[in-house]
Amino acid sequence: MFSQTDYLSVAKQYEEVFRNVLRDLRLNGRPKLPAYSIPEVLGTEATLDDIFMKYSTGNRNGLFTICDFTRPAEDAAHIFIKNTAPLSGGGAELRYLVEKDNSVVFKRQGIVFLS
Repeated sequence: MFSQTDYLSVAKQYEEVFRNVLRDLRLNGRPKLPAYSIPEVLGTEATLDDIFMKYSTGNRNGLFTICDFTRPAEDAAHIFIKNTAPLSGGGAELRYLVEKDNSVVFKRQGIVFLS
């Protein structure tokens, strides 16, 4: 399973891309990724500090968690999410193509974990 990382500085550096990834999760992720319990109301417009506090800190057992956000290349963004609880849940690395205008297009799932 993914360990939680302090991705906040990367999210701040690439804020528009990070928010676009979250918006895609909110709009398109729920039907595609039901095992990861993406919240119905994913707070994409809160401050980045608030998003980090709400979805990445504290006891995350059984809760949707953003573990990491990376920009491995200029045209790529990856987000690592999980929802773990005893004998249930899972996690995934979701890979996005980043366009010149910072919009994102879901490319594919990378690593997938199930507990």
